[in-house]
Amino acid sequence: MTAANTQETLDQAIAALKAGKKAEARRLLESILTADRHNEQAWLWMSGAVDTDAERIICLENVLTLNPYNERARKGLEQLGRTPPPLPILPLFSPPTSTGIASLPGVSTPRPASGEISISPANASRTEVADYRLYIVLVIALSLMLICAVVGIVAAALFVTPGG
Repeated sequence: MTAANTQETLDQAIAALKAGKKAEARRLLESILTADRHNEQAWLWMSGAVDTDAERIICLENVLTLNPYNERARKGLEQLGRTPPPLPILPLFSPPTSTGIASLPGVSTPRPASGEISISPANASRTEVADYRLYIVLVIALSLMLICAVVGIVAAALFVTPGG
């Protein structure tokens, strides 16, 4: 399934879910997850298409496995009486991982080839988080250097007497 087909199928599933056609939405979302079990958005919308709270919890926990910062999934778990896992403290650049994705009953999942890394929207959002954190570190470092320079100039002006 290409990225364009995936997005089109996801849009159809969302429309079906909003129209109250849960069975159709679930079928469409299952086709996405069969092709790419690391699709964060498909798991998030699947949580609205499944029938039981246990299945909803699986879907939302999968979202948080893919992106621990997804607020909708965290709030969804809280509404279901589950405490979301604490936000991880990640290194600035962490390789995408594929561990911990649970399967729903009836949804087949492809087996990745040995050494294959899946590039999906979930992994892209992790990269965006890592890039954002890098900018924060750079801004803080530059701000500290600027503060030190200003303090040095002020100190030099206060402690240097005119004429010698």
